[in-house]
Amino acid sequence: MKKFLLSLFAFCVSLTSFANITLNGIEYTIDTLSMYPVGPGSTFYELRMLRIGAKGRLDCWLMTVDTKNPYITIEQVLAKDQLVGTERPSAMAERKTTDKKIFFGGTNGDFFATTGDVGRPVGFTVVNNEFAYIPIPTDRKMGGVDEQMRGVIAKTMEYSGALVLEDTTLNIAHVNYGRQSNELVLFNQHNGATTKTNAYGTELLIELLPDNMWGTNATIRAKVTDKQTQIGSMAIPDGQAVLSGHGTMAAELEKLNVGDEVTIQFSLKLDGVVTNLSQCIGADPYELIVENGEVPQSGYWDENHPRTAFGASEDASTLYFLVVDGRGVSYGCTTKVLGEIIKHYGAYRAANWDGGGSSCLYIRNLGQMNNGSDGSLRNPSSGKIPL
Repeated sequence: MKKFLLSLFAFCVSLTSFANITLNGIEYTIDTLSMYPVGPGSTFYELRMLRIGAKGRLDCWLMTVDTKNPYITIEQVLAKDQLVGTERPSAMAERKTTDKKIFFGGTNGDFFATTGDVGRPVGFTVVNNEFAYIPIPTDRKMGGVDEQMRGVIAKTMEYSGALVLEDTTLNIAHVNYGRQSNELVLFNQHNGATTKTNAYGTELLIELLPDNMWGTNATIRAKVTDKQTQIGSMAIPDGQAVLSGHGTMAAELEKLNVGDEVTIQFSLKLDGVVTNLSQCIGADPYELIVENGEVPQSGYWDENHPRTAFGASEDASTLYFLVVDGRGVSYGCTTKVLGEIIKHYGAYRAANWDGGGSSCLYIRNLGQMNNGSDGSLRNPSSGKIPL
């Protein structure tokens, strides 16, 4: 079944009634300025929340997605398809759209490095069932979808990786993270064209054997197709990966040769539960903005800024992408208020993604729907795009 949108619906639903909402103990009136479908099972809302009896306004932009719709998939897009770099969400969607799938909407994603490797995500990252980045520390919250496209919002992550050989098992310390002394690291295409390592190690290029697939909880069989010692920055062809060892781990990799077969084992738990993640984006280090249907009353980010949130319904089948404008006529909000808004529309769990000038809700053929605080669309490092 093709996963694409045949046409973009662009009619508005006229609403004659208003609703009220309480945000941080203050009453607001919700004016739904527009509401219309933007894709299969997906609805866009333009909302204006006016403080009752006093000055104050929040402009909000919401997209809800029913992942049970057979024409919907969810995919995280890295800027230019690699960890380092930035790209506008509109450019991501246009670049990834093909004759078989249309990226019709989404938001910005993770916080990212603004110096050094500019654009590198700060948090835990999974793209298309592959570990893309496992940072240290891993104390940030996260949001994404599992292999059944159920929304997953979590507080903690437990990862383990192993290279299983005939006579020993070696710990895979990280994925796409700078190789340290005596470490074994796996690099894949999300790292870019090469491993970007120095010459003080041994690297094995591997390709999956038939009927094997990458996964976050998987046992994978692969074959060594190339071996380099004391060279570094090994090339990573699409679909393949590199095992990169330093020191004691390099010595172990030296025992392997081109043509040898190896076993890789990955395991992942989120909040203590084994989870087969398909896509994941890092969030902030504060409390979840909605946890089990409740908005935490402490431990939130207590500053008004433009915000981007990601949430899921109690049965995890409906996803919520919310942007709140700020630093202008719309004041912006704390993450507590952000949680109260997204809960009002049905989120049972939700996390705060990158905000400020990066906050963006994009709809195909319409562009950026919110009024970004930078005055133009910023280049974030990642985006979560329904297609």
